[in-house]
Amino acid sequence: MTDFLHSDILSNIDVMRTYINELNKALPCTLGQLIEKAHTISPTLKNFCANNDLKVHMGKDKGLIGKKIEFNIFGRLPNNDSEPDTAFGDIKATHIKTCGTGFNAKERLTLTNCGSSSDYSTFQHILDSVKLEDSPRYKKIQTGILCVLEHNTAVTNNMDTIVRFLFRYDIHELSSDIYDVLKKDYQKIRECVQNKAVSQKGQIYLHIHPHGAGHGSGTRAFGFTSKFVTTLISHYGRVPLEKKGKSLYVNI
Repeated sequence: MTDFLHSDILSNIDVMRTYINELNKALPCTLGQLIEKAHTISPTLKNFCANNDLKVHMGKDKGLIGKKIEFNIFGRLPNNDSEPDTAFGDIKATHIKTCGTGFNAKERLTLTNCGSSSDYSTFQHILDSVKLEDSPRYKKIQTGILCVLEHNTAVTNNMDTIVRFLFRYDIHELSSDIYDVLKKDYQKIRECVQNKAVSQKGQIYLHIHPHGAGHGSGTRAFGFTSKFVTTLISHYGRVPLEKKGKSLYVNI
């Protein structure tokens, strides 16, 4: 079994790819079991987590499970760095819920803050970037690592939550039809910024949504809609994507 160095996991794309493939051999399993697997194949990661545990204040916020994944599986301490978490992009966590005979994404996936409707000058970077690829936020949109867990209200300890998928995504690897929708969504976002009427209306895969604490704060973020998250799970999890009415779901 390969002994993965913690520093290489974060910085070396080839090592990260092999590391994720190795972790996938354990799936599906509980989050606790996946962390145990990670620490078995990377003793340096296990030592890093043991030495830095007191620096991590997990709290009880909504993003707790994501913080545990970042720290315990990838050895990434909480930070406010504008650069991506790893050479493969940011590390994200999301949940799937039952939908008929299958599952779909329970929530949108927030990617990065992009401004505030209380000060439209903060959206200038969107106006300055005619194409999605031109955006200074693009590296936060294009690629990332996604850990997909099952939503189960009966589970009280999130270490017992089932992890279904773990993969690196890159929107350039998707079909041209899907990528075209993302580009059209970005143009709709630019239009609503130009009109000083920021809204999620009409955006299918990529949208600009409210984010941050405080009702009416005005803070907005780029995010993938739950429909697009479900599409990513289908593509990278290699499970069929099915449509029922306006809903998409994967058949696991």
